[in-house]
Amino acid sequence: MNMQYSIRLALGVILTFGICSGSAYGQGGSGGVQSDEILEELLKDRAGLAIDLPALGYEWSDSALVGDEESGSLLFESTKVIYYFLHWGPIETEKIDEEYVRERVPKVWPSEGLKVKEMVSTTVAGHPAILATVIPRRDFYRAFFLIWNCPESGRQFIADMNYNVAYKTPRAELDAEIAATTKTLACHPGAPTSAVDGHVARYDSHRFGLRFDHPLRWYVFENPYGVPHPEYRGIRDDSIGSLLAWLQDMTVRVTLHWEPLPAVEGDAPPDMAGGLAMLQAATALIEGMDEVEKFSPDATEAVTIGGRRAFKLIGDVTRGQPKEESPEFVPRARAAVVMVDDKESKRRISAVITVDYYEKNGELHQPVRDIFDRWALAIVSGLDP
Repeated sequence: MNMQYSIRLALGVILTFGICSGSAYGQGGSGGVQSDEILEELLKDRAGLAIDLPALGYEWSDSALVGDEESGSLLFESTKVIYYFLHWGPIETEKIDEEYVRERVPKVWPSEGLKVKEMVSTTVAGHPAILATVIPRRDFYRAFFLIWNCPESGRQFIADMNYNVAYKTPRAELDAEIAATTKTLACHPGAPTSAVDGHVARYDSHRFGLRFDHPLRWYVFENPYGVPHPEYRGIRDDSIGSLLAWLQDMTVRVTLHWEPLPAVEGDAPPDMAGGLAMLQAATALIEGMDEVEKFSPDATEAVTIGGRRAFKLIGDVTRGQPKEESPEFVPRARAAVVMVDDKESKRRISAVITVDYYEKNGELHQPVRDIFDRWALAIVSGLDP
């Protein structure tokens, strides 16, 4: 199986893209972002699988689908692009209201032609704030601006959060990041905050007078694109500055497998809650993939999907050295398998997901568990074999 296709989950870079065509499903062999409906049609026509995929925007090649309705596999990919700026500068108005937000937002990035569409009131670190939905001139991304004053530190804050709709990045992904990060942000000493599951790393800067928690997979550093406050003169400190947070690049591979149900010895049904047989089958799927030298499972879980009992296995993968090593090569990955047995179609359907470790400061870091839960369960939950 060709495992070279990948999903790049990048938080921080706005990407452009082209859609290639050359087959009935618009893929030819070179890839290109396509809708979930096109991929669903392909799986129904050539594999006899009815599946309601999460709307992520997919890429695949015709050669990545092998087999027939009885048994086969398809490798596909998707790209999410989300990034998060945090700016601070002098307080410009005593009250943050809708009139001010409509005037201020277009000045943050003047070249983007930003227009405020709608606004809601909220709070950040105990301060009144306004969250604005913003439509930029370029229609391949959407933006949200969260604005508030912090009288204790004498600063105005603007959180500028964006996601790429050209890649069909889910709005829910951005909503989750906004809500979680906002709960942990302290813009002044003693600000009311709360812990968030999964946000286990902490950015704490005395220089900037800021603290917030974030997932391990984030990078946080001084914003290289400037500071959108008119008073900025090139010095970043606790009175004026800007940060950029993004995800490290990580490679995610999603493979859908289907095969006949294995023969059952005696009268006992397959043990979908776990058991040696399911463990061995799930392990074999991972070990049979290209580039996988070793798979070390470390967690199993019984889940219910669409009324059917399913088996989930998570573990560590040691990757083999490719023939032509690239600068992005990472020797380890995490892998998850979700298996569902369907008696009506007499098939076993499995979703396999691998996510590479990432390198930061010369060390390898394990990707967080929630990636597997979101992808594997979302894909298999839409399955109607």
